[in-house]
Amino acid sequence: MNAYQAYSQLLFAKAGSRGVPLSGTFELTPRCNLDCRMCYIHRRENDAEALRGEASARDWLALAEECCREGTLLLLLTGGEPLLRPDFREIYTGCKRMGLMLSINSNATLIDEKMVDFLAADPPSRVNITLYGASGETYGALCGDPAAYERAVRAILALQSAGVLVKLNCSVTPYNRQDAEKIYAFAHEHRLPVQAASYMFPPVRACEHGCYAPDRLTAAQAAAEKIRYDKSRFTPEELRERWSALLKGESVADPDDECQELPTERIRCRAGSSTFWVTWDRQLRPCGMMTEPSVPLTAGGFAESWKKIRALREEIMVPAKCSACPMANACDQCAAVCFAESGSYTAAPEYMCEQTKCLLEQIRADEIWKNAENRGKN
Repeated sequence: MNAYQAYSQLLFAKAGSRGVPLSGTFELTPRCNLDCRMCYIHRRENDAEALRGEASARDWLALAEECCREGTLLLLLTGGEPLLRPDFREIYTGCKRMGLMLSINSNATLIDEKMVDFLAADPPSRVNITLYGASGETYGALCGDPAAYERAVRAILALQSAGVLVKLNCSVTPYNRQDAEKIYAFAHEHRLPVQAASYMFPPVRACEHGCYAPDRLTAAQAAAEKIRYDKSRFTPEELRERWSALLKGESVADPDDECQELPTERIRCRAGSSTFWVTWDRQLRPCGMMTEPSVPLTAGGFAESWKKIRALREEIMVPAKCSACPMANACDQCAAVCFAESGSYTAAPEYMCEQTKCLLEQIRADEIWKNAENRGKN
């Protein structure tokens, strides 16, 4: 752990103990110019109903002021695709003037030269860009737009050249699995941090406004992709050390995991303790992947709504099966996963159980681990 990570953990720990909403997310729109098969907010670019329901820039900035008064320092602007909003610059600039440290989630396909210049003039802390594949063909299969690949890559390199910090995200699905290593290679070639996720949530958020079928890997495939990602960022020696601890049932910290666990039998991440999420239709929630608890936001009511969310999150307990599970420290189970998979916070997420079982089996069968075992026997 470096000095920044240690300081960040200390800051969040103090915020959580004092009830300070240190970090938040504003979901500015549910709309997107891409049509990704696994997306949890699935509204099209010209969706009239969504457009009517979106809050104005003035409303978002008024909410940002309320958050600042309660202690918010870090703010993520996301969607959908937040750059679809013609007033994105107004919201961004207004939040920056309040002293908020801003990050942006984007697919990068709408970032042109003017937007690069705008962001470079007053840079965010980071732009998080999801790279959905390594070819136009993959983008066509997964996102519905083959031309989006070149636009995304062009924007990533332009932002980096302009001095704007960029982090790549990779959502591994049946439609882009074959490109995963190429995505990691692209990130390493251009010295960009990359974070991959092979677990895709069931579409519980999408089902709030019209459901669609989930498109995700099998549990065994998701486990295999998690191992492939780890091989791209750890040396064989580091992997053997991490895997040894996991196979013993010990806890192993992930340096790239931003959902740090808290020492409690209740909900174990920062959600609703020091972080919050505001949906596009003005619902305050602990996490963007949760549909409940959810408290409607009214003008001037953030402080009271935050108190309610903090109280409600304390009622969420870790499933008893998970607490007693010998695989717990190798598992990515969380409250949001439990609810999305089972519809209950008290039921274990069977898909994640299977993924973790497959992960440990695949580690034992991996050549890196078998070679380490053979050396130990000799």
